[in-house]
Formats: sequence, structure tokens, C-alpha cells
Amino acid sequence: MDPVRLCAGTLEVEHPDQLLLDYLDARNGYAFTAYDGLVTNGSAELVDGDLLAPNLIGTEVDRDRFLLLRELMPRIAGVAELPGVALQDASDGEIAEVAALFAVLDDAPYAGRGGVRGTILSKVLHRKRPDLVPLYDSRIFESYTAPGAIERVAHRSWRASMTLLLQQMRDDLQREAAAFDELDAVASGAGARLTRLRVLDVLVWRTAEAWH
Repeated sequence: MDPVRLCAGTLEVEHPDQLLLDYLDARNGYAFTAYDGLVTNGSAELVDGDLLAPNLIGTEVDRDRFLLLRELMPRIAGVAELPGVALQDASDGEIAEVAALFAVLDDAPYAGRGGVRGTILSKVLHRKRPDLVPLYDSRIFESYTAPGAIERVAHRSWRASMTLLLQQMRDDLQREAAAFDELDAVASGAGARLTRLRVLDVLVWRTAEAWH
């Protein structure tokens, strides 16, 4: 398969089909079989079990983080009310609804408290709406704020940061739509049901993995 260009064209992903297949192969020890396959209540409504999901994809939720996430649940329960649209088809207004879920990380008394930031919150929320809420971690940040992509600005709010990330991911998915058609078929052929947004995360994360 031809390379795809992501992160505003700044990241070239070679052999995207092979990267995806490697990630989906349980023998390689990636998070797919555990995190993406986790079943809690079978709906987009948050329950306690969802708060432990980040443990299955490389981010620890200890007792204190769990209790803080539980405290935050009334503020992030809106994930169940997000519009029924995939990111590649989302409007700016619909993106704003997703970004608003991360605004809790900007507000006192929660800002910077207890080690719960965008990485943990995204890994809780993405499972509930894997077609619309992105995963976020240091590799995604580094990739999407490379020169020529999203400008790095000190003290940007989580709401603003996630808005920009969502808009750029949407642009990537739209620009490389034909490639994601092929990747849909690759995932299906491997017996996996993944959203395009999740596949995007895999490609960026696996490519950035080579930098570390």
C-alpha cells in the first residue's frame, strides 16, 4: 500500500497496512485485544468500569486517579450525548462538543490535580465513542505539533488544544479518505472492527514509536 501523509502532511507513514496488521496481531503484545475489546455496559454511558480502561493501553489508573475520575463523571458524562457522527464527517460545532468534555481539565479545582490530564481522560472517553473522541498521549502531541502542523503555544487550554487536534485529525481523515477505505478493508480482513479515527491513532503512534 502507498504511504499516507498525516499531521497536516508532516508525517509520512510508510506501509500503513503492515503497521496496522502488526498492531492487530495479538502475538505482538499491543493494546488492541484488551483495550478495544473491553466490554463494560455496552453503551456510551460512563460507568465505573470505564475509568479503569487506561490501564489496558499503557496508562496507570491507581486508586487516587480512579476516585478523581469518579468525581469528574458528572462533568464528562456528556460523552453519551455526543452527536452520532464520525470525526471525518463532523462539523466545527460538533468538534466543539467533543472538546468541551476536556474543559474540565482547565477548571479549578481539577486542573492538574491527581495526575489526571488529557492522556487518561482521552483513554476513558475514546472507548465510549471511538469514532469521534481521539486518543491523546505524548506521541500524538509530538506528531501533531511538529513544525508545519499545529503551532505550539504555552498554556493553551485543554479545550482549545483538543479543538485544534480534532480539526487537524478530521482534515487528515478527509484528505486521505481513499487510503482509509483500503485500511478499513485491511482491518476487516483481520477480523477487527476499528473506526477510522482509531486507525489514524495507530498509524501516528506506531510511526512516532520509531522516534523513541
